[in-house]
Amino acid sequence: MSAATMRIGVMGGTFDPIHLGHLRAAEEIYWAFELDRITFVPAARPPHKEEEFEASALHRYEMVSLATVYTPYFSVSPIELSRPGRSYSVETLREFRKLYGEESVIYFIMGVDAFLDIATWKEARELLALAQVIVTARPGWRLDEVERSMTSEHRQLLGNPRFEYVNISDITRETAKAHHEPRPVLLVEVVSLDISSSEIRQLVKEGRSIRYLVADTVAAYIGKNRLYHSGRKGQ
Repeated sequence: MSAATMRIGVMGGTFDPIHLGHLRAAEEIYWAFELDRITFVPAARPPHKEEEFEASALHRYEMVSLATVYTPYFSVSPIELSRPGRSYSVETLREFRKLYGEESVIYFIMGVDAFLDIATWKEARELLALAQVIVTARPGWRLDEVERSMTSEHRQLLGNPRFEYVNISDITRETAKAHHEPRPVLLVEVVSLDISSSEIRQLVKEGRSIRYLVADTVAAYIGKNRLYHSGRKGQ
């Protein structure tokens, strides 16, 4: 398949650590939207979360690599690790657009909690123009909060986007490949596993099991490198 016809999902995040909730959401979106692959992009220096992540960018990249190694249509990109400065999603999407060509279809997958802050992101309106944005529900967050919490100022800043609610089970081949201009922001209901990275870090600090919350390969990596252990930062 040529790059010009590829359908690529891009899932960014700190992944501190990546867990089964991330993987399950990506899995559902991959099949529902008939994508060619989903690329996970660990943020090296996210502008809004610097104080929150505990494992280094390299450790987080390695954990994503281990979590996706057995899934042929999942990959991980070091694009934000190799780029100096802050990790801005709009710059990442521009690079993906150059890599796959203007005719490719790029889906930018993000959680509802992240999208609620998107008006503060660098060149947020351009980001919405570069990719088809998919917003997924997260534990403790509801998709119907998106439109309700968005002020008129934020709507104008984002170019007055249109929102479309989609249940993953209702997506057909025709709707998956439908193309609308301007692109609506898709609010997609997926199976939302009640797992959070902060909960996993806390369990590790308390010396408790994280099995069945993360991939076994990730759990082994955390243990081997003593990430998130009490009083120790993952460097």
